[in-house]
Amino acid sequence: MYFTKLDDSPMFRKQLQALEETAEALRERSQRFYKGCRKYTEGLGEAYDEDIAFASALEMFGGGHNDPIGVAFGGPVMTKYTIALREIGTYKELLRSEVEHKLNDKLMQFVNIDLQDVKEVRKRFDKACLHYDQAREKFLSLRKSTKMDIVTESEEELRNARSTFEQARFNLVCECTFKY
Repeated sequence: MYFTKLDDSPMFRKQLQALEETAEALRERSQRFYKGCRKYTEGLGEAYDEDIAFASALEMFGGGHNDPIGVAFGGPVMTKYTIALREIGTYKELLRSEVEHKLNDKLMQFVNIDLQDVKEVRKRFDKACLHYDQAREKFLSLRKSTKMDIVTESEEELRNARSTFEQARFNLVCECTFKY
């Protein structure tokens, strides 16, 4: 979503709210996906252990090339199966490792860091907005008979508050639009 105008208006606020809701929905979906990935990696780890255990049991049963009983009922053929099972187990372990490091870790960084940044920037925006509103009310409540140095001080405070508010608004727009 791109903003047609960055002026602080009800439309702008509505667009920001929609982006924040989208970010929250994305965070929830990412967390559910992360949980599914964790279950999958745990399953792959268990499958690897079971493949290796079965290959070892098959190897023990086959007895090797020097065992005449093992050779009699297909020990050399069983050896090929043990090799294949160990390779399959290795590929499962590799897949588990890749899913864990390339997907799970990045997903958690996205949920815990990137999406959290949006919340923090939103808090700063809300704080700057409140401070700007207070400075504006203070400035507008001054009377004509107020001393010039107090007016100047209030005007400077209003300028600073507005500048902070504008910067916070810009940061919030950047955070919401560039990440999603």
